[in-house]
Amino acid sequence: MSSGEVPIVRSIVAVGAGFFTVMVLSAAADVAFTGMSPNAFDENGHARADSSLFIKLAYEMLFAFLAGYVTARIAVRRPYFHAAVMGGLVLAGRALIAFAAWDVTPPWFNIGILMLILPVALLGAKLGTWNRGSPSSL
Repeated sequence: MSSGEVPIVRSIVAVGAGFFTVMVLSAAADVAFTGMSPNAFDENGHARADSSLFIKLAYEMLFAFLAGYVTARIAVRRPYFHAAVMGGLVLAGRALIAFAAWDVTPPWFNIGILMLILPVALLGAKLGTWNRGSPSSL
């Protein structure tokens, strides 16, 4: 393995770890939230109240933040770029979900998630680079 391959592998691992973080935490939180509040959603997946969607939006953003943090901590160089790539992948996946669930959830929820994923992931990356000693390049 040449010295040029290590940063590439580390980049793939950084983006993959961030993506894995947000996806696993989101799936686990969805199961836990449904289990703790079985009346929050009906049998078709429709939210019974907007408060359930606000809670879901909040934890989705928390997990995007953590994923940005994880990605930036693992990335050797250009942590913001890696967090943006990871955020873009999550955004693409979430856009497919939003499209499929457009009639199940109100538009403000889908648009809110789509607008916030990338900035929140970059904020997580900012925290991930906070104590590295030298400013990171984009």
